Amino acid sequence: MHEGWVEDAGLVNRLSWEQSNLLFGGLLRRILAAATLAAVVAVVAVATGCAPEPPPVSDKVQAEYEKNRALAPSMSAQPQKPVAVFLGDSYTQGTGASAESKRWTALVAAQMGWAENNKGRGGTRYLNTSDQTGCGLSFCPNIEAMAPEAIASSPKIVVVAGGQNDFTSFIKDPGSVTDKIDSTYRNLRQALPDAKIIAVGPSSPWGVGGPTAGIDKAVQAAALAVNAKYVSLISPDVIQKSMILTDGAHVNDSGHAAIAERVMAALR
Repeated sequence: MHEGWVEDAGLVNRLSWEQSNLLFGGLLRRILAAATLAAVVAVVAVATGCAPEPPPVSDKVQAEYEKNRALAPSMSAQPQKPVAVFLGDSYTQGTGASAESKRWTALVAAQMGWAENNKGRGGTRYLNTSDQTGCGLSFCPNIEAMAPEAIASSPKIVVVAGGQNDFTSFIKDPGSVTDKIDSTYRNLRQALPDAKIIAVGPSSPWGVGGPTAGIDKAVQAAALAVNAKYVSLISPDVIQKSMILTDGAHVNDSGHAAIAERVMAALR
């Protein structure tokens, strides 16, 4: 090969490399400068509150977000209310109240922050069962026989109220009624050792007589024996004449409110 050609070729190669290096270096500097400028603009925009708005979210994405947010548990959700089971007769069931929310059990549950589970039935007794004339069914168990249904839900609180339907039985055989009251609370405590048990004594629209006081005393003793809270409705008598309905046996909203207030006063 001619020596001049070799020198010319080397010159060309050298010139091409230097031109490429110059071209690439300039391009790289321009890219770095543009990136630096973009970063500065972004910082200034954030600092001055002039950052551009994010692109709009599609309706489909927004709908999916709202759906998932609704299903997600709230961080500020309130703790679950403890369940309170109420066992008893027509007073517990709410007979005479203008609405379920006005019965004494609902008033107490609302004030105490409980979830009410009302199992009251008309005609329910400690000793005997009830029937069509009392609970409206062919057969309704006594309070002790109703207890397993309450126990099955493992409640934190059990409120037992009643005794007025046992007045006649108590006059005839006070020992049998007293024994049934004792076994009712004893069985509840054995099945629910950690539950708060509240024993509400009988009330009477007919005045406080011998059987009323006798059953109230039996409930108080049974409650004490199992470390339950006892509430008296006859010392003093919670029912006033103005609260009694025309049937002579039940109370109106004022009567239910008075019973609720007596129970809450004992629990405070």
